[in-house]
Amino acid sequence: MTKKKIAIITSGHPPFDERIFWKFASSFANNGYNATILCSTKDICSEESGITINGFYNESLTKREKINKFVSLLSDYSPDIIICCEPLTILPAYLHKKHLNRNCKIISDITEWYPENVALKFRGIKKIASYIFLFILNIILTNLADALIIGETSKKKRYDFIAPFKKKIIIGYYPVVKHFNYFPPSYDGKIFTLCYAGLVNFSRGILTLVEIADLLQQKHPELEIRLKIVGRFESHSEELLFDELVSKSHKLIIEKLGWKKYNEISEVLKDADLCFDLREHNFIYNHSLPIKIFEYMAAGKPFIFSDVKPIRDELGEIAFGYLVTPDNKDDIFRKVESYLTSPALLLEHSQNGRSIIKNGKSWENESQKLILFLNDMVS
Repeated sequence: MTKKKIAIITSGHPPFDERIFWKFASSFANNGYNATILCSTKDICSEESGITINGFYNESLTKREKINKFVSLLSDYSPDIIICCEPLTILPAYLHKKHLNRNCKIISDITEWYPENVALKFRGIKKIASYIFLFILNIILTNLADALIIGETSKKKRYDFIAPFKKKIIIGYYPVVKHFNYFPPSYDGKIFTLCYAGLVNFSRGILTLVEIADLLQQKHPELEIRLKIVGRFESHSEELLFDELVSKSHKLIIEKLGWKKYNEISEVLKDADLCFDLREHNFIYNHSLPIKIFEYMAAGKPFIFSDVKPIRDELGEIAFGYLVTPDNKDDIFRKVESYLTSPALLLEHSQNGRSIIKNGKSWENESQKLILFLNDMVS
């Protein structure tokens, strides 16, 4: 029997994005599908773990030219299912379906707030105009799809309104447990390691974290306080300013490790005792469930995160970390100290977080829902 073909197309994510490659495509390849990733973010033509990856990248390309290139790639591959990672990619999928394969199914994978993630970059009239235009465009494109995959409950409400008759399923951001070994905190009363992982910028609280680490070092000179940063700075100018600021701290040890592959994150977090995300409140963050929180839990790392409703809705009573107001540095400092003075609490929160992932909130469980959903689409 010929394998059904699935194409995942993205205009905004790298081909080895954790959801696109490590979760979706890997699950498809492991469950009898022929999977390929098509992207406009990197010039690439390769095969990894049974997954074909074809991409192009040229900053000078117009949206129309990108769409035409995607149509050409889809024509070459002729998929049975197309999963679109951004609204823009629904258009080439629709053109392919209309002109080349009417039996092809189009699925929109919704993980971002559209159009807020674009419109909020502007100000004044331009912000309002772009929001209205993009919102209408999003309605049109969404309704060209046959079904919707949505990353979390809070985003589903909007699509129940703008696409009420489309088939929908929630497929969460949970980690692939086989890539996350459990490493309990290694704090021994001598070295305490704080960690931040992901895209780095000032609005995500990296300077607050440095300040907290500095205060810890001053108040506890007998300890060696380390700060590990796993990821890349969004802005080169911010990275230069960050390096200048932290150079004034003579005792604080800071390790910048750069971006790591998804299957390497667990090993990189191995010696971290406590992980952070102290980003500022805004519409998108206040209404989004952060992916990193689950990865920290999977690796057995207690966390201190900015307090937002989606986290509480998803995880309920928090007994594996703390949720805080990101600008309340005194409260954050006290919560960090509670771990310093009670290693038993640190270990308890570590075990509790890992247990929640192992007992349900894992990609291994989530992927079963996804495969059943796809099987039903092509049956």
